[in-house]
Amino acid sequence: MLHDIMNTSDLVTLGLSTPSTTTEITNILQFNRNYMKYHGYISSVICLFGVMSNIVNIIVLTRRHMVTPTNCILTALAITDMATMSIYFVYAVYFYIITQPLDSYEHSKGWMYFVVVNNLAVITFHNMAMWLTVSLAVFRYIFVCHHVVANQWCSLDRAKLTIFIIVVVSILVCVPNYFLYQVKDLKDFYTEDSNRTNNATANWRGYWIEKSEFIQKNPLYQPITFWIYGVIIKIAPCILLTILSTLIIMTMHQASIRRKRLLSQSNSRHNEEMSAEHNRTTMMLVMVVLFFVVTEFPQGILAGISGLNDTFFNQVYSNLGDVMDLLVLINSAINFLLYCIMSQQFRDTFKNLFLCSFVRNFNNGNITLKNGIHNNHYSSVKTEVTQV
Repeated sequence: MLHDIMNTSDLVTLGLSTPSTTTEITNILQFNRNYMKYHGYISSVICLFGVMSNIVNIIVLTRRHMVTPTNCILTALAITDMATMSIYFVYAVYFYIITQPLDSYEHSKGWMYFVVVNNLAVITFHNMAMWLTVSLAVFRYIFVCHHVVANQWCSLDRAKLTIFIIVVVSILVCVPNYFLYQVKDLKDFYTEDSNRTNNATANWRGYWIEKSEFIQKNPLYQPITFWIYGVIIKIAPCILLTILSTLIIMTMHQASIRRKRLLSQSNSRHNEEMSAEHNRTTMMLVMVVLFFVVTEFPQGILAGISGLNDTFFNQVYSNLGDVMDLLVLINSAINFLLYCIMSQQFRDTFKNLFLCSFVRNFNNGNITLKNGIHNNHYSSVKTEVTQV
């Protein structure tokens, strides 16, 4: 995400090139220019919804009766998604709404450094989210396919250790990205190239982002970084998620056949309801995983190709960056809806925490006005005990 951060080639994209170059606009470039006008507003709305919904996810999943190894990983996933969208929201508002990249180029040095830091932070947090999703699939695979050892292998302590390892390793894996770009005064672009010394380039003001001097001296570094980004952060997790999801679905199907056979003999309604809730929870997690695959796998393929072909990066990958960012934001914001649709326990806890609490406070307020007796404290304690 944001891995196609602006460089010297984007000066062409943003209209700072010579007239002979700007006339050669491809369909993808034209689409990018048209969509860029709306990207800031669309992504900002998604970010606001995603941040608020993930805050709700964290509140619900950390209730005492909701604390499980799986929900611990889901909580960490909500935190990384919230961080991703919070950072991106500031970027989208500044760069796509306030300044609008096609109209204004006099960016300050501070804001350009923010864009660089924003890029690195978003990539790092999103990498964490990707591997947290993989760990979620692994835990659920063990629960479904190897339930005999599930409690031992997938304990709460091991879930916390898994989260810690993912955070540390993600930071280390993303270190190569820290050397890709630098902030540069736009005037330096034409002073370094005598072919650009004309009236148009002489009027450039502000700062922009280009490949760092380290990258310019080591041309193989960026393709290798793109391969790390495309394969390790995108393609490999997607392949693992697809395999694990397939195994989970196949095992669930086989278990469903056996369960129907047993239920027909025992006629236990309670066991049937428990099994149905277990299946809904598993399918909810599978949907979270598969949604990740659908939004991430194409980006991994494009990033991998970009590592081999600079022309593909400049003409295709960089011009689809906004669309790929939008897919990532949607993926980061969708989990709340999946939880509400597919998890009865999540819905019940959400209603008890927010909807029922509001009704109780409202009713207790009316009772207080009538009788002068404050029942809020008693009501909240009673509800908490009931939930546990």
